[in-house]
Amino acid sequence: MTNDMSEPELSLPGFIAESDVLPPSKGLGWRLLALLVGLGLVIGLAIAGGAAVFTAIWPTSETLCDSSAGTCSDVSAEQIAEFSLIDLPEGVEVESVQFATVEDSFGLLYATVVLPEGAADPLRGGNYRVAATLSWASEVDSLGLDNALLYEGIESITGPDFEAASGQRADGRTVILIRVSRAI
Repeated sequence: MTNDMSEPELSLPGFIAESDVLPPSKGLGWRLLALLVGLGLVIGLAIAGGAAVFTAIWPTSETLCDSSAGTCSDVSAEQIAEFSLIDLPEGVEVESVQFATVEDSFGLLYATVVLPEGAADPLRGGNYRVAATLSWASEVDSLGLDNALLYEGIESITGPDFEAASGQRADGRTVILIRVSRAI
């Protein structure tokens, strides 16, 4: 038996012989690096664009008030409308409001607003639907409102934990109670 270093290559049908494999082309490393950098830029732009759209849609705690020391009551009607996704009309009066954040990622809004005389109730056609009951329905009863209705957010639009109630005071003006807890 002779020990010959050049053994014949094993050739099986359907397999490529080692000698038939081409060496990597020149510049493959640079092309691969350019591809990875390009993919990184595209992904970065997509994330930045998504974040910009998200912040334009959802208010942050800075757009409301600084509630780090507790609840705050200096929330405007526009901010209440933005946070609750209720299209409040011009001239709405904020009767009471409390806003608080939990761990800078979750906002709680409790508000009572009074619509201008003759204004249509925005809850009757919008991002909310009539609910059979709410855990805080006794608060609505204590106000003695006529035609009181309970509402919950349409989950596909608002997400969970959007609740409201509305009814008319003795003077005919509509009162809306809002209870919203959501991520910010």
